Amino acid sequence: MTSKFSLQRYRPPGPVGAAFIKSRDPIQVIMGPAGSGKTVASAFKCAWMMGDWFPVCNDGVVRGKIAVIRTTYRDLARTCLSSWHEMFPEKHPYTAEYSGGIDRPVKHVLHYGAIRDRKPVKVELTMEFGAIGDQNVEQFIKGYEISAGWMNECDLLDGRVPGLFWQRTGRYPPMSMINGQELDRVILPYRRHLQKLGIPIDDEEKLLPRVVWGDMNPPDIDNWTYEVDIENPNPLFNFFHQPSGLSAQAENREGKPRSSYELEARTMTPQDVRRYVQGEYGYVIDGEPIYPQFSLELHRSDEWLKPIPGIPLLLGFDLGGSPACVIAQATPEGQLRALREICCTPGSGPVTIARLTRECLLQEFAGFAIGGSWIDPSGFYGADKQSGQLAAAEIVSQMLNINIQPGPSQEPGFRTDSVRWYLTGLIDGHMPRLVVDPRCKYLIGGFVAHYKLTKQASNGATNLMVAEKNEYSHIHDALQYLVTGYRGRSGVIRDVAQDGLPGNVMPLRSTRAKADFNVFEI
Repeated sequence: MTSKFSLQRYRPPGPVGAAFIKSRDPIQVIMGPAGSGKTVASAFKCAWMMGDWFPVCNDGVVRGKIAVIRTTYRDLARTCLSSWHEMFPEKHPYTAEYSGGIDRPVKHVLHYGAIRDRKPVKVELTMEFGAIGDQNVEQFIKGYEISAGWMNECDLLDGRVPGLFWQRTGRYPPMSMINGQELDRVILPYRRHLQKLGIPIDDEEKLLPRVVWGDMNPPDIDNWTYEVDIENPNPLFNFFHQPSGLSAQAENREGKPRSSYELEARTMTPQDVRRYVQGEYGYVIDGEPIYPQFSLELHRSDEWLKPIPGIPLLLGFDLGGSPACVIAQATPEGQLRALREICCTPGSGPVTIARLTRECLLQEFAGFAIGGSWIDPSGFYGADKQSGQLAAAEIVSQMLNINIQPGPSQEPGFRTDSVRWYLTGLIDGHMPRLVVDPRCKYLIGGFVAHYKLTKQASNGATNLMVAEKNEYSHIHDALQYLVTGYRGRSGVIRDVAQDGLPGNVMPLRSTRAKADFNVFEI
């Protein structure tokens, strides 16, 4: 078998793939639609790291050992190993040693040259392909003494694998084999990078590069990758999200044209289209998501959002069983920026949400004016005015010393439509109407899947649009009160009616008939 692949002529599938290849974060994952070039980028990353990053040994050779793991040997041979052999077949000119195969580990040693500081260096890359199968994860990984690790289709592996795998990296070659100057060249920037991520490393500590990466199509939200990416982000993990296959920014267009994705979308269920075509996390089918229009790529900011000076803050509150608050800004261009979320534990009351909101405003938004605050209208009910009691909304208002207005409607369809409008259009053709700070994990988690219709509503057993009450629903109710309060009832109706129409086309509307109308005067 001959290979048409060339290390020198390889081009990354796109900007996301290129950033993934060059990343030096401890644990990296590239996620995208089917056919977006993830596996080939992962394979190229092996050779690129050896030539560009890893240190030169005393004899002038760059040595590295990379372990590649998959769930089973058959899956390994069918996908990862097949892609590897297309690039570096068994009898490739770079091959120095090849052994194994057919339901057993494969070892492939490559010898090739690279340019380091304008000087040629020799590279010895040892690839070890294995499958965990039915073995104990911890026992399987303990056998490795490697430079780096690659988890093919990492979402199918156990959630313990990344940490245990990373523990085995940086062990080859031994420190004694490495040139001292090369060790300093590699260690200094790598140490600083890890320190920025919060890893306590002494400035004098000697360590070799340590990195583990994975590739995957987006899994369902009950997967461990969703947990460390969205719900409880781990700073040592860096997720690279490739654009939708239907996007103008889609990657690997040479290998996978848009027409291919369009045809596939016609044959798939909506859940599979979301994962394999759009490149979004899927959802467990126990309730229909209320906002399927939400896109992580488009609506979740890739960096923490800072408040824009001179623009007042907008607050939205829900005082249900788990009180919540959204803090946002609306820009002059029309973009809503969800900056922070505050979510209380079940059973908390108005005092708790007011105290937490006040602390957040003082610590992170000092000097910013409040442009408007809205709350669940039911928060004004239930107080005994004759005995001097305050309603829940009034308690929050007094503790924050701001005027809080009731949201204009409690009708579920009206409220969700008001938010949906922000998800279904672009400003000037490129800027999303809504952008959410990545720290708002309950807002994002609800958008992705957890803010959903009850099973009864999903199955059409009722004509009421009833959202399931869970830990994600209260913050979304708060966002709805903010949006409907800020835009007003008439503004929501007007924008929803106008949405999708050209600016010079007015929606159909009813007009009041003249009282003196006479059919005979026509």
